[in-house]
Amino acid sequence: MRRTTGLLSVLVLGAAVAGPVASAHAAPATASVSAAASCHSLVVKANSANNKALSADGAHSYKKAIGHNKATQKYAVQAQGACRHARHAEEIRDALRGAEQGARRAELDNKRAYYEHDPRAGRAAFNDEEDVKMRMRNALRYT
Repeated sequence: MRRTTGLLSVLVLGAAVAGPVASAHAAPATASVSAAASCHSLVVKANSANNKALSADGAHSYKKAIGHNKATQKYAVQAQGACRHARHAEEIRDALRGAEQGARRAELDNKRAYYEHDPRAGRAAFNDEEDVKMRMRNALRYT
């Protein structure tokens, strides 16, 4: 019985020592995959926020659309930082930069539509958000 207990303790100790060593070698590959996943996740969040803004604009809920436009801008800025080492970084960042600027224009148009009751500004915001949608598709193609 004592021989088995000693053998088990050696096996358990060996597994405990080998575990951290094996995981230390896998860490660099996980970090790059994690960065790519972070980049893609933020682009998807920005796209989702823009789709919500489009939906709110379609329902003439300009105040809700303003909030969604701000979220689109926030996620686009965060995604630009997260995608700086991506495979097609320049294309992604160009698309995100254009999407951020379009979301800013849409936000300003939505504010004008909401505060001044200007339906033309609401349509302009909708068109800006359609442009952002196209740019988000370009960014998603490369992530």
